[in-house]
Order: sequence, then C-alpha cells, then structure tokens
Amino acid sequence: MRRKCLTLGLVAIGCALVGVSASSSASGRADVGHGLSVSVPRGWRVSYHRFTPCSDPVERVSLIRGRQVLMIQERLDPVRAELSGRPARFNVQGKPSPMECCSIPGRSGWSLQFSDHGRAFYAYLFPGNSAVRPLLRLLDTFRAT
Repeated sequence: MRRKCLTLGLVAIGCALVGVSASSSASGRADVGHGLSVSVPRGWRVSYHRFTPCSDPVERVSLIRGRQVLMIQERLDPVRAELSGRPARFNVQGKPSPMECCSIPGRSGWSLQFSDHGRAFYAYLFPGNSAVRPLLRLLDTFRAT
C-alpha cells in the first residue's frame, strides 16, 4: 500500500511538473477579462496586481517580464478627446521619463492614449533596463471588444 501511494505521488508530481513546464513555455492569445485580449509571448506573465490607487482610469491588466511592465488602464467615463483612435503600430519617442498620474511610482517610461471599439485606454510602458520595442510589440497585439 505504501509503495502504491508513493508511486501515485510521483506520478502526480510528474504530471504537475509537465503542466508547469508547458504553461511557462507556451505563448498565445490570452483573454484577460473585460472584453480584452493580448498575445502573451514566452517569458511574459499576465498580472492583475494593482500598481496604483487610481479608480478612473482603472488598471485592467499588466504584462511583466523581469523589470519590464506594460500596464493597460481603461477610462470608465471618457471624454470625446480620449476616443482618438488607435494607431496601426504604436511608437514612442525620446527617452523614458518619470510619470506622475496613475503610473508606477519611481519608474520611468512612456504613456500612450488610444481608443479601441469606442473604449478609451492608457498604456504605460516601463522598459526597466531593456529596450522598449518588446513592450510596443505586446501593445500592438492588444484588442478590445
């Protein structure tokens, strides 16, 4: 009986490890709630951790890899000017700079405002010590319904 329990335990651990390995190396489109989706490449993780106390815009989701963070916020009551449309490809200029309103305290980056399907969003890009291009590629895959 003891041997059978040990065998079953080892099989369960093996299955769990295979599941963890598969999920950590997989990439694909993730439904992140609120009618939003984004492609999540290998090495990135989806987080719903609230970095700010803001309530409008509200943080919807963040994608994190090391010190790189892409945080998406949505305006709950947008004004017409915030519904400016979405670029074909996102881009930033200049060096990352400290931001104040609804950003991660003490972090430098960029803030982009855009709309998608009549919804207004802010994207905060925090590159850490890395290039901003991976964050922009992630943002290009962001979709709202």
